Amino acid sequence: MKKIGYLGPKGSFSEEAIHLFLASQPEFNETNPALIPFPTIPRLLFACNDMEIDWAFVPLENSTEGQVGVTMDTLGQTEHLFITHEFVHPIDQCLLTLEPMPLHQIERVYSHEQALGQCRDFLEKHLPHAQQITCLSTAEAAHKISSIRENWAAIGPRRAAHLYNLHQLQERIQDILLNATRFVLVGHALAEMSGGEDKTSLLVIADNTPGSLYRILGEFSKRQINLTRIESRPSKRKLGEYVFFFDVDGYVFAPPIQDVLWALKEANISVKLLGSYPKAQPDESIF
Repeated sequence: MKKIGYLGPKGSFSEEAIHLFLASQPEFNETNPALIPFPTIPRLLFACNDMEIDWAFVPLENSTEGQVGVTMDTLGQTEHLFITHEFVHPIDQCLLTLEPMPLHQIERVYSHEQALGQCRDFLEKHLPHAQQITCLSTAEAAHKISSIRENWAAIGPRRAAHLYNLHQLQERIQDILLNATRFVLVGHALAEMSGGEDKTSLLVIADNTPGSLYRILGEFSKRQINLTRIESRPSKRKLGEYVFFFDVDGYVFAPPIQDVLWALKEANISVKLLGSYPKAQPDESIF
């Protein structure tokens, strides 16, 4: 049986999203893959890299908080992994408690760092007195408060409330109501050209010299290739060195993209292909 890993435990936004993703993908429904929860994104991606599972389903970026740095960093460290699909999932954050209580009685709020960031305004306005504690996932936060009778709260999805018998004290507490997360499915083989709109993701290591990024961007501009996303992350090798993540329109074997890759190679610029895959078509009402 094929295995797909996700950021668990049960009740996380990743679990909620992967069920919806699989329902939209007939090829996965036919194989009925097993869903395997992992406690952290690095452990999940390295398990896929080491062939313990067939695919990894991970969050890549959020419309409110931006990049999920740990996903990008770990993708940069793995080998032989390719993004094969992307999926955009609307995120509604809920304030969960073991039982109903006034907001002023809440002493601690547990959640994933992304969820806390997405609810920053709510927390500052309504819970400035509460200690914020970071967990590995929203589901772990929900599970934690469900087992201890204290004046604690968690931020997480409605599904977590149902799974852990929690009270939904408030719903849709995220700062931006039209909030969505982009998830990607990572596997061991490059996806085939879809025949529709495709996207290519690249990791580029630029020299720490004046104009190096400008020259890289110029190679795409000269060929009229649209860049839909660019993010920088520290290389973790030395201070001041960065790697860049690019999303560009088109499939990797399209001649214009091949021309860019060849030009960068001739300029001794390191490029890693992270995947070519069909563009997600999210509901425009999300944004």
